[in-house]
Amino acid sequence: MNEEEYLNQARFWAGQNQYGKAIELLEEAVASGNETSEICKELARLSLTVNEVRAFANWCHEAIRINRTDPEPYLMIGRVLVAEGRWSEAIEALQQALTSAYLAPDQQSEAAGLLRAAEQGFAQYKSTHPGTSNL
Repeated sequence: MNEEEYLNQARFWAGQNQYGKAIELLEEAVASGNETSEICKELARLSLTVNEVRAFANWCHEAIRINRTDPEPYLMIGRVLVAEGRWSEAIEALQQALTSAYLAPDQQSEAAGLLRAAEQGFAQYKSTHPGTSNL
């Protein structure tokens, strides 16, 4: 199978709430040498769906390793970090996403909004916890 076939079949299984089958299929693609940034990002999304946050982060980082010009994994990580209130890490990921010329306009708008929220959250955290880090 090629990348598109793996992704389509995995999305079919995910649509049936068969997340384990979808993840297994894409991990099989990776194991057989068909590892792509898109497959890694889909594995990250599926991992987050089943609350496997560590696997989510690992697959995002793998997508970055494969395609350093793709800003989407940074945006994906930024979303999760903002939701978790991990402001300083979120700021770093979102700034990285926003430096990319390949960020689509809707993603750019989303990343900018998330960055503002992270900066506000971090400022508030620092004002209530002087001298400590948010890491």
